[in-house]
Amino acid sequence: MEQWKPNKEYHVGVIVEHGDKQFYCNEKHFSQDEFNKRFWKKWKKLLPKTEPDTGDDHGMDIKAFTSMDEKYYAHCGRVMLRSWKKNWSSAVPMYVYNENNFRVKVNGVITKGWNLGNDYLQFQRRHVNTKVKVFGKKAYSIIDAMENIKCDRLMWLDADSVMLKAPPVPFFELICPEDTLSAHFEVWHNWPTKEQPDRMAHSCETGFFVLNKNHPGFEMFKKTYTDIYNKDDTAGIRRFYDGEVYGKTVQICRDAGHKMRDLNPGKHKTPISRSVIAPYLAHYKAGLKDSIDFDKILSELEDMPDTETHMESDED
Repeated sequence: MEQWKPNKEYHVGVIVEHGDKQFYCNEKHFSQDEFNKRFWKKWKKLLPKTEPDTGDDHGMDIKAFTSMDEKYYAHCGRVMLRSWKKNWSSAVPMYVYNENNFRVKVNGVITKGWNLGNDYLQFQRRHVNTKVKVFGKKAYSIIDAMENIKCDRLMWLDADSVMLKAPPVPFFELICPEDTLSAHFEVWHNWPTKEQPDRMAHSCETGFFVLNKNHPGFEMFKKTYTDIYNKDDTAGIRRFYDGEVYGKTVQICRDAGHKMRDLNPGKHKTPISRSVIAPYLAHYKAGLKDSIDFDKILSELEDMPDTETHMESDED
């Protein structure tokens, strides 16, 4: 963490040390000779809750995470988190990157705040495309989690998902075993040119994926994904969205010899509902989520019996 310095421009979200304390920048400014507390909040008040020991019964430490702003939380994120609490909280803990540190009112959720680093701030400043900027928020949450959430398996869940019921204990280990670097949904899109009329663009449906942090290829995966964003390396990418970047990273790591698992049972553009995870997870992607009554979904979920008993192994 950098030390506070005079005569320097600071942007919202930067965290610095001054004296023996840490401070979070809450207003863009140019520092003067003396530290001005007007522009800073004590960071210790915004630290996430102490992380519990969450290794599961069969020895694998799996952690789920997501990101959202307060508006998205009000629209669908709170339903997603409450469905996690009801149906998946016995399987995986949930970490939330909560933009601007808004209050998450779901017990058991571990908030991560929004300190995504200076690379994230620079990315947001140099891009003007709104969708690129929005998907960049998700991407830099993923980058931070790859670096800072300690676990065996790192599981992303989109904030417009709903956990329908709990999977059996070995489920996540089976879809992303020790020899697999990433379990995800691969998607191909038409991307023709005059020279290559049959060219296809590789992407991933990143509403759900699992990364194996113990895999020997994980550091390569993390560096590749991070470098694409920090260096704006859009070569071979149809659109600079997180799914396209994840797809490019998968291809690079696969070409290097690392094993991947494609969970898409066919060439579906919306694969989650047709996959092995469909009984446990619904994903209301793209325009669909705007027409969904998430309050009704929440009411129906709360009327259903708890599914924690499903977390027990099928074996006697």
